[in-house]
Amino acid sequence: MRLITQLPEAATLRRPQVLAIGVFDGLHRGHLAVLAQAVSQGRALGLPVAALSFDPAPEAALGQSIPARLQHPGEQAEQFKALGLDRLYRVPFTPALGRLSAQAFAARVLAARLACAQVVVGHGFRFGAGALGTVDALKRLGLQLGFGVSEVAPARVGGHPASSTRLRHAVQAGRMAEAQRLLGRPWRLRGTVVTGRKLGRTIGFPTANLASPQSALPPRGVWAGRVRVLGPQGPGAWRGFVGNLGVRPTLGQGLAPSIELHLLGFTGALVGRTLEAEFLKALRPEKRFAGLEALKAQIGRDRDRARAWLKGRLKG
Repeated sequence: MRLITQLPEAATLRRPQVLAIGVFDGLHRGHLAVLAQAVSQGRALGLPVAALSFDPAPEAALGQSIPARLQHPGEQAEQFKALGLDRLYRVPFTPALGRLSAQAFAARVLAARLACAQVVVGHGFRFGAGALGTVDALKRLGLQLGFGVSEVAPARVGGHPASSTRLRHAVQAGRMAEAQRLLGRPWRLRGTVVTGRKLGRTIGFPTANLASPQSALPPRGVWAGRVRVLGPQGPGAWRGFVGNLGVRPTLGQGLAPSIELHLLGFTGALVGRTLEAEFLKALRPEKRFAGLEALKAQIGRDRDRARAWLKGRLKG
């Protein structure tokens, strides 16, 4: 799959394509239904299949509050490829793009620049300046400009439509089972291991400190889960972790929130490596301890509890 980070200035494609449009943050069941429809239509028409996504999100260009990011861009791209897409246009939503009317967006972007033969969107899709363009308007414009439009019905989970907003709320509230139902897979946090204060190592519990672009995170506290190391040859085996999300109140005031994972039974260097983690079980809220010895004793109990809970849950 080819990743393209800027819209072409003019039509450069030798043949038309089927295009799915959306922000696609999280790639929940609703997104997957849209993409599956696009792939199915592309194969039936014998045309390449692409997705148009925006990063940063449209809210950034419009001066609005930006939703917390649910998914690492690397994981998102891997899923697009696995679904059978040929191209991913992951482009900035610029102010100039936001000022285009619905008609101009359809004519200049979808027809002229992206050579769409078919456009696939989710239920209630809106586009153009002020989000005034509706799916019905897109269908009318498609008839004029030479492309078809398919609107995919919402995927319903638990009686309600799957959405990024619903998924974001589930993750941020720690309802990881609900998040898994919305995704069809566990929610995952991906990040790069960076050098920390190395305090965990001095008390017998070395941690991997993760830096990640994902900002929609489970609640602060101590978690048990599974984690794997990603590399050029693919992901390694899952292993258990006990980890802390939060500000480490025992270590002092004013510390920035951190993601620290103690990999159970692991020895070795991880700085610079990419990890992917599933937060499966909330063990306790974050709390302040009287000192490092009390903290060390509690981490030992957290580790033992995590190891016991994770027994039999590391495969798959």
